[in-house]
Amino acid sequence: MDIGGPNMDLLSRLLDASSLRGRVIQGNLANMNTPGFKRKLVDFEQRLKVALDKNPRLASEMTPEVTSDMLTPGNPDGNNVNMELEMNAMRENRLTYETYATILQSHLGMIDAAIREGR
Repeated sequence: MDIGGPNMDLLSRLLDASSLRGRVIQGNLANMNTPGFKRKLVDFEQRLKVALDKNPRLASEMTPEVTSDMLTPGNPDGNNVNMELEMNAMRENRLTYETYATILQSHLGMIDAAIREGR
């Protein structure tokens, strides 16, 4: 029996994607002065939305995808990491992670309450 259900799996995958995004942002910052480095991005939520709209069963197969940002203009040395963009991405990702974690905590609280109620 799957106590958590599909919502638990989805929340877990969203947290994993957010955690990966944090590591990618850290990598971008670490390579800020590396000539030719292209900043990396994590694409998951948008791809997940498209999959859910097309066929909800596909959502369980979705994984985060790390891509190179070829759209952000670069410096003369070819590096396109921008400290301000990365710091904003870091703040946004932290808030997103905290939101997912809060939802998961609430979900687990409801499961706990149901188990205690059944005793």
